[in-house]
Amino acid sequence: MSDFDIDLVTGPRRSARIAWLVAGCSVIVSVLLAIVLVVLLPLRSTEVFTVLVDSTTGAAERIYQVQPTGIEDAEAMKQALLVAYVNDRESYFRAGIQERLESVRRRSAGQARRTLVELWSEDSESYPPRVYGPGAQVDVEVRSITFFEPEVARVRFTKILQRPNRDTVRQSFVATVEFDFRPRQERSLERVWENPLGFEVTSYRVDAETLNGGSNG
Repeated sequence: MSDFDIDLVTGPRRSARIAWLVAGCSVIVSVLLAIVLVVLLPLRSTEVFTVLVDSTTGAAERIYQVQPTGIEDAEAMKQALLVAYVNDRESYFRAGIQERLESVRRRSAGQARRTLVELWSEDSESYPPRVYGPGAQVDVEVRSITFFEPEVARVRFTKILQRPNRDTVRQSFVATVEFDFRPRQERSLERVWENPLGFEVTSYRVDAETLNGGSNG
């Protein structure tokens, strides 16, 4: 038998052994990679941070990082909803005011909705356009949130009033807020996106904060 004939017989066997060897090495490498992933997976962490969104431009600015040992997810969610509600209810600027008030109304029920409607009635003594005057803008800075019960919170915030040709006025307030979560199935998809958890404020009271940190009324 010639050398050429021998290669025809032994060549395929040698190639098969090499193929099995390569396949075996691939399996070993795959197992090692899987072990490495399992070991490293718990080391992954999710970075959570707070942003400040400009109500006029929509631009977002990162403020500070929330440490893993900070507030729990449920409390953070409640705080975010309370901040959004107080900011939308207490701020004042003409651009988009109708849409903002309608959104606040949809997130209000009972006493909270009633007082909102009364405040924005033109015959109200505290009717914001009359109180603030033309060209005015009121921004809100929430300073702290304290929970007395799971669904009762005290929100401390500052109003910054800016009017043409007048000094800026800053005043501190305390809002006592009772709220609940009432998801409704009859809402449109747009309403679900706006308020997916059915967050509703049922009672809302604001007092001016005194110098010693208390509140009037």
